[in-house]
Amino acid sequence: MHRFKNRLNKKHLMMCTVLFLAVIQPALAETDTLEITELDLVGLYNPLGLSVSVKSYQRRVYRHDPLPLWDGLYYQLGGQALVTPAFSRAGVHAEWLPIAILKLRAQIDRLYFSGAFGSLLTFNTANESFDDDVIENREGEERSGYGNRSSFQITLQTKHQHFIVRNITEQVHYQFPGSGPYYLERENELLLARSDSVLSNQIYVLYETKTPAYQRMIGPYHSYVSVDKSGNKSERLGLTWYQQFNKKMATLNNARWYLQAGKYLQEPNRKDEVYLLLGIGGDF
Repeated sequence: MHRFKNRLNKKHLMMCTVLFLAVIQPALAETDTLEITELDLVGLYNPLGLSVSVKSYQRRVYRHDPLPLWDGLYYQLGGQALVTPAFSRAGVHAEWLPIAILKLRAQIDRLYFSGAFGSLLTFNTANESFDDDVIENREGEERSGYGNRSSFQITLQTKHQHFIVRNITEQVHYQFPGSGPYYLERENELLLARSDSVLSNQIYVLYETKTPAYQRMIGPYHSYVSVDKSGNKSERLGLTWYQQFNKKMATLNNARWYLQAGKYLQEPNRKDEVYLLLGIGGDF
């Protein structure tokens, strides 16, 4: 069961952030090319969830500069896949870092719904309960099918000495099969109309520590998600811990683990409850 919670109001201006922090690569010569495959396993509590993601991309670093603002600029093209018990998706993306404080990303995915674990479960109104008990009681009503997902993401980031501020805003559009009228969307864990958009914003204030053995970032985060047509919203406040190791582990480069713990400030079913995410991963 893969269930994420995120929501943002469309009327908020896009500022950007996310827990899956960019992997820092070694210094490169001008116009160097990187080919990277990332593998991550993520588990969730409240809601319970599990996912495996793979991203493979080619990154072209086209500029290095003595001024940090213009150093390490790149563009990249690649593909990605995410698999959970309820759904899976696969697609392509393009990403561009035109200036060190700004990252732009566009992505298109094809969705497949498994017909289990709340997959394509429909609701008559956007105000109905869809908590864990409801999902369990409606087991067998799920359907399988295909849908579409497209997204645009803006990341703003800055660093001063050991402190990093990263804000990520993402606009995602979903297209579900059938007539709905509302579906439980298991990635955001909110109700969406048959054709609907989700605006999410996450902001992190992180303290970075670097040693010869690892890089660590820890600090508070705030997450807010809003669905356009259904009006569902989710908001969390909590703590993030990200740690990446500098030595190779087995076949993995940049082996990493990350933790996100927080409390729901608003959410249709889990207000004032605890949220937990734990991930491990690495690069090939």
